[in-house]
Amino acid sequence: MQKYIDLSLELGAARAKLLGPEQVFLDPRARLKCRWGCHDYLTHGVRCGDRGIGLAEFQQMLSRYSNILLMGGPDARKMSQAVLGVEAAAFRDGHTFAFGIRTCNLCKVCAVDQGKECVSPEKVRPCDQALGIDVFRTVREAGMPIQVLKDKDEPQNRYGFVLIN
Repeated sequence: MQKYIDLSLELGAARAKLLGPEQVFLDPRARLKCRWGCHDYLTHGVRCGDRGIGLAEFQQMLSRYSNILLMGGPDARKMSQAVLGVEAAAFRDGHTFAFGIRTCNLCKVCAVDQGKECVSPEKVRPCDQALGIDVFRTVREAGMPIQVLKDKDEPQNRYGFVLIN
């Protein structure tokens, strides 16, 4: 698994840590905030939606994985690319159910924002909060930095996950 930590750093993550499924905290309130507290959910359901996966179903799926790679960094686009890169590498290594979780920020200019169809829908993965992941608690308990921003100009801590069987 160290290979995937190293790869995530090569692909642009500033930090990475391997977690077990019991270290990923789920809370239905994360879904509430996602659906009702986030402008992107209404306008970008394509790039951050859950496609109908409920909390109980996701919890069951999550429990089937033995390794969850938590990756973090300030650049949203690099994080999206790193999640997909690690997912693809793990799949090629025989982890056939490897799966990334990260709001899509792949394109410099999102076609969906311009009222067009997504140019790469096969690369879209669900958003962590849409699946019910309490990102703040998970990241804090993993010993990584995260805080509520007081100003839009503050550097952000972006996170993504890769589930590896």
